[in-house]
Amino acid sequence: MISKSLRRKVMFILYTNYFVHGLGLLILTQNMFALSKSWNTPLSTVSYTISAVGIGRISAYYILGSFSDRIGRKPVLYAGMLSYLLFFIMTPFIKDFHLAYLLIILAGVANSALDASTYPIFLEIDKKSTAPSILIKAVMSMGEFVLPISVVYVEKLQLWFGINFMIAAAILLINFILLLPIEFSDQSFSSKENFHLKLNQMSNRQFFLLCSLALYGYSSMAIMIHFTQWVTIFAGKELDMTKVSSHLLLSLYSLGSIVGVIAIFTVVKNALIKNTHLIVLLSFFACFSLILIAFNSSDILVHLSAFVFGFTAAGGVMQVALNLLISLFPGMKGRATAIFFTLGSLATFSVPLVTGILSRISIVLTMRSIVVTALLNLIISIFISFAAYTKKENSLKLETKYVEN
Repeated sequence: MISKSLRRKVMFILYTNYFVHGLGLLILTQNMFALSKSWNTPLSTVSYTISAVGIGRISAYYILGSFSDRIGRKPVLYAGMLSYLLFFIMTPFIKDFHLAYLLIILAGVANSALDASTYPIFLEIDKKSTAPSILIKAVMSMGEFVLPISVVYVEKLQLWFGINFMIAAAILLINFILLLPIEFSDQSFSSKENFHLKLNQMSNRQFFLLCSLALYGYSSMAIMIHFTQWVTIFAGKELDMTKVSSHLLLSLYSLGSIVGVIAIFTVVKNALIKNTHLIVLLSFFACFSLILIAFNSSDILVHLSAFVFGFTAAGGVMQVALNLLISLFPGMKGRATAIFFTLGSLATFSVPLVTGILSRISIVLTMRSIVVTALLNLIISIFISFAAYTKKENSLKLETKYVEN
């Protein structure tokens, strides 16, 4: 049991880590032109290279989750922080995109390590409240909000693009030093349920719901990855926006995400609408906002749509869907979470690859293709609502608590 002051210190360090993670989520896509020059490669190659984040996440999620339970949270947390530190320090100096590819894989591993250690730590040091995990999403969005603005000023002042990488590295290094003397207890979790037996006992409707939720883990992540990677370039090249206006789109997206976290938590906590209906509603407005962005030339409407997209797509709808999936496997929360986010990791790998190919044809085509994914995401959300809807005598008894993971 740790004291309140020590607990606050640990939580502050962990939140700061996720602020840096928020920077890391956009730092490559926001510096694609600079990286293209540094690596002497076209934008399409930079896009392919960014896809390596997904490889790192996919390959590491299950392994690091197991290590977190077996050897403790702190070693895995350190591994994640050190991996990110190497990524931020070395990436701006790399001239060979092959080596950059390996570093970006390392960033994906760092992402998985932070998730595998941080969420259990929060559950263990503050068991009474879900607020800490909800704030993780908000803090990440703050990082995503700040970075595009910082990139604009770095470019405007004609400074070295690697400054933002160094700032992120410095924060991590300070956190690493602050965390060294802190001791906190680790707990391990083991499931008594057999995963395959649970699958065999599922009804057809439950299995359909499981598949739909897993696919939603992919599609909901795919539209966010697609948007954050290409909207700035699309706005600058095709909508003739200034650098400030084009980068502002991502800041508005992140601001919408922060507001969305608060609003969605309030809605779910007070059971103002069924979770399945909420997923459909948010997916619809996310799709509608993307259509406005991809097929509209009004700066005001595009900026407003970016905020709406952040609110609906990045404000916590993935966590609502994750909660439904966990409700199917209440005794295997870790594995259910891994299934969901592994599909999300596939999106971080595949979307940059596909969009990189499309960018060789047209930036407009690259951006407008997101609408196809958004429509599929909406259809999958309707499938989820259909599969979860049952009569009282055949209820799936889905939980309604808000879970952030």
